[in-house]
Amino acid sequence: MPKQSKQKNTGQLSARGKKRLLRLGLAFAALAAFAALSLTVLFPVTRCVVVGQTRYTALDFAAAMELGAKRVNLFRADGDALARAAMRRLPYARITKISRQLPNALRLTVEEYAPAFAQQAGERWWLIAENGRLLERVEAPPEGLLLLSGAPLAGPRAGRAARWDKAFTRPGDLRRLIDALRGSAIWPSVTGLRISSFPVPDVIYQGRIRIRFGGSSPEAAASPAESLKAKLELAESILAKLEEQNPNYRGELDLGTARGDFSPKWGDWAP
Repeated sequence: MPKQSKQKNTGQLSARGKKRLLRLGLAFAALAAFAALSLTVLFPVTRCVVVGQTRYTALDFAAAMELGAKRVNLFRADGDALARAAMRRLPYARITKISRQLPNALRLTVEEYAPAFAQQAGERWWLIAENGRLLERVEAPPEGLLLLSGAPLAGPRAGRAARWDKAFTRPGDLRRLIDALRGSAIWPSVTGLRISSFPVPDVIYQGRIRIRFGGSSPEAAASPAESLKAKLELAESILAKLEEQNPNYRGELDLGTARGDFSPKWGDWAP
């Protein structure tokens, strides 16, 4: 009999322990919920601190992130998502870093996209960054931008990447070509690009000569970058000779052949 009583008491103690553990778990859960609620109440993000040169104000960034419309907690904020939302609404903005600043602010390190290209759409023009980002529509483009032509923009919208109807060119193609042109002697005289050509957009030289790159390479084993460099060197040589003969030549220079061919014709491609 004493042995059975001892076993019964042991079972009763085990049940009490389980109840204590359950109560302790519920207490911890309630404490965690209270702490989370307190953080949300005590640390709501209400403003931005902007570091860098930009045309937008801190209030512009806060509105673009909808900080006033949503309860965003400082410690739970998804900085990358908020940065993407802001950049979609503020086309010139490029947020390179986002961090927390107690008690209620997000610190944004900001750069600004600069227009590199302009393309006409109806009676107005789109300004486009070098990476192909559409910046804004204006009445007339500033001087010094490369003019894009050859294919219309498809559904242009500020803050989005440029796309063109019936053209193979992509923003990455433009950037690679610009990088190559910068190392060429003809770069200061480039006035526009024809984006309807493949695989490399045509270059407009001084508004009067269209330079076609074609698909073949002067060097059969050359990489695309080496081929483009070789073609630009060939263009430099041919254009220098043409300048000596007649500085007002208008026409097309075809670099799709090993020696390059110039044809003094003027088609409907003129800007």
